[in-house]
Amino acid sequence: MAPVSFVALPFAGLLIMARPRSRGEWLAAAVSGGAGIALLAVRGQGSLDALSRGWIVLVTLAFVVGAKLRPPVFWPLALRACLYAAIGLLLLVNLRAAAGTGVGGAVWREVQWEATRGASRVARYVVEVVPGLYPAFEPAVRLLAVWPLWLVLETLAGLALAWRAHGLIARTPLSQVAVLNH
Repeated sequence: MAPVSFVALPFAGLLIMARPRSRGEWLAAAVSGGAGIALLAVRGQGSLDALSRGWIVLVTLAFVVGAKLRPPVFWPLALRACLYAAIGLLLLVNLRAAAGTGVGGAVWREVQWEATRGASRVARYVVEVVPGLYPAFEPAVRLLAVWPLWLVLETLAGLALAWRAHGLIARTPLSQVAVLNH
């Protein structure tokens, strides 16, 4: 469910914040971090893709720094990271628009259009495979086009996978560090 970067970058960040001591931990952090960065570096298409990439970076930073600074409990940490990333993304888009590189409202309309077009493509494919689902085509497109909802769901899935993998691989996961320090 979660794109690779939603898992790889937070996982690498969590491992590094937990201060890896073994070669295996360093290797896991390097491979996952490298893979996540490489996927973000591949040229994207459109404003929705650019916004998603910015979101991945911001949510990763908020999640990893939050895990290091506060006693980490997954759900509050992940939801707070999504909130901080949303605020950061809004500020970045509005600052960019104010700097004369575009109109902020136009960016959001373009992103919504791209999300709707992508949702329509997915729903059309499903209807081609299962024609009996045609009556659900329009409601499905409307639901799938609510891109902030799907972005947050993908994010939470990716962060959960990264959190769990970090707990399995790190010798001293951040959740244990918090318990030991209190």
